[in-house]
Amino acid sequence: MYRITINGQLLHEPDTQSRYRLSSGRIDDEVNQIPKFTFRIPVSNPRYEDELNDRKDIIEVTNTLTNEVEFEGTLLTHTDSMSNAGKLTKGGTCEGYLGYLCDSIQPYHHYENSTVTEFLTALLAVHNANVSQDKQISLGSCDISGDNTNSKTTAYRNTLEEIRVNLIERIGGEIRIRKVNGSLVLDFMTQIGSRSSTKIQLADNIVALSVDTDSTNIITRLIPLGYQLHPEETAERLTIATVNSDCIYLDDTNAIDQFGVIEGTVIFDDITVPANLKAAGQDYLTNNNRIRKAYQAQVLDLSTINNAYTAVKCGWTYPFLNEYMDINEELRVMRRSVDIYKPYAPTIEIGDRAERITDIATRTAKLIEYELPKQKLDILASAKATATELINAGINGYVVVNGNEILIMDTPDKSTATKVWRWNSGGFGYSNNGYSGPYDTAITMNGAIVADFITAGVLRGLEIINGNGTFHVDTNGNVTASSVDINNGNGIFRVLPNGTVQASALQMTGGSINMSTSTETYDAITLSCNEWTLKLEPLQVILSNSSIDKKILIQAGAIYMYDSINAQQAACVIEADGDIATTGMIAATGSISSQAAIHGDSLLFEQNGNTYNVGTLISALWNEVFGGGM
Repeated sequence: MYRITINGQLLHEPDTQSRYRLSSGRIDDEVNQIPKFTFRIPVSNPRYEDELNDRKDIIEVTNTLTNEVEFEGTLLTHTDSMSNAGKLTKGGTCEGYLGYLCDSIQPYHHYENSTVTEFLTALLAVHNANVSQDKQISLGSCDISGDNTNSKTTAYRNTLEEIRVNLIERIGGEIRIRKVNGSLVLDFMTQIGSRSSTKIQLADNIVALSVDTDSTNIITRLIPLGYQLHPEETAERLTIATVNSDCIYLDDTNAIDQFGVIEGTVIFDDITVPANLKAAGQDYLTNNNRIRKAYQAQVLDLSTINNAYTAVKCGWTYPFLNEYMDINEELRVMRRSVDIYKPYAPTIEIGDRAERITDIATRTAKLIEYELPKQKLDILASAKATATELINAGINGYVVVNGNEILIMDTPDKSTATKVWRWNSGGFGYSNNGYSGPYDTAITMNGAIVADFITAGVLRGLEIINGNGTFHVDTNGNVTASSVDINNGNGIFRVLPNGTVQASALQMTGGSINMSTSTETYDAITLSCNEWTLKLEPLQVILSNSSIDKKILIQAGAIYMYDSINAQQAACVIEADGDIATTGMIAATGSISSQAAIHGDSLLFEQNGNTYNVGTLISALWNEVFGGGM
């Protein structure tokens, strides 16, 4: 069913008698995510001898039944491996052309009153100016028109992330890249995919089904916000107070009865009329306040054997029926994973996708993330640029000098001022709540610094402590971490509440890392990449590969090799005293020797429960044939 090429050369074909066959292959496609294809090449495939080139080789997967290209992209990483049985394979992971948008960085720039089309065109122009010809992309279809997002700011994120932050997370929409006459084209649509009449239903094409519910999106008290009233001076926005009895929020009474008061905001940058803002807020409440459901299903794609059915595709909508689970609605396939050897049984995710915890955290800190973007290439430059913009814009204040302090305020009278910088012998600080404070940003005479965010090139100090002792770096450099969440802003270093440390790289010169575990089989360190997993325990080291289903276990007394990850009995054991026990055979291109060598009278084999001495058998055979001793 699938024909796969690499740089135009045949890699895999449906013919079961062909030598051009992969050991395995899987397509993973998801709405608004980079498509992925993983594969393994056996040594019997003529392409095995070809060199694989990361970020150069082009992989194309074509459905021979429909002649549709279901995946096309570049080889991202590859591995060479040999199993304990001597089986040689090459493996590769590919990403779709959407991944090209990760190869360019958008500099800090503020786009004012730009439409979606204008913004995307500008982003692609920057992208194309900084990448090679084969990675250049033009804008294709875009059905979202008008000034939907008003102002947008790019700040050193890659192009794909800028599209997510400035468009998808703010107004919705879906993206894809397709090839037109050999050139790459980016589509940004309200929804990608069509409606199918093929039903997904019980007793027909549903194999398994699970349903997860999610209420993290619920807002029972909404504060709708319109355009920014004074963009050069304050962050104040239009509210609905003048058309809502001096109240800035809207209540969903039914949702409050069920969930209690859960406050939230939504920003409509392009709304300037309070009545329109109230209507938009009410619509948002109506559409947003529902329990999301994520359906994980194993289905049968009957189009592979029956033309009356249409194929199951990512992004398409299907009638979904299961009377026992009270499901009768049209749902979209949000994610599809298909094995090239089992195209008739894809795993799909349908309906509303439940948000990941990281998505929720991103949404909660969205305003901060947008105004002060954090990224791994130039966090400090971004912070400096934002600070410069804020300071350059703050030219409409009033400076008041009293006998004992200096004030900089948004009005000349401290009794009416809201935004106040105050400097006296006790220190200096900023209040967003008038002259009496509280002062959330301050440096005081006792050496304390109070701030919500600190961005610096280098921080030097003797001791770091988060206040409750759950994270502590002492003067000797020892780190204690238990239940704290520390995030450096770009996700390359993080300490989670359960004590887990996430880091893209860890470099240490000198010193040591000492860990104690409660049991000898606790997985102190786990390293994973694709199908490979390496676990370090006090008792043993375990190396496993889920693709070939093999495992090696190393202990102080022996090395154990298993022909299945879950096998209880080792297929081969090499003990520390030199003994080797195996259920297979021992083969070598050279000689096999040991300190005592291998002699016939010391070589035994077992058959049908009986043990035989090879030397004795050879002597008996010699006597039988030649009638004398050897």
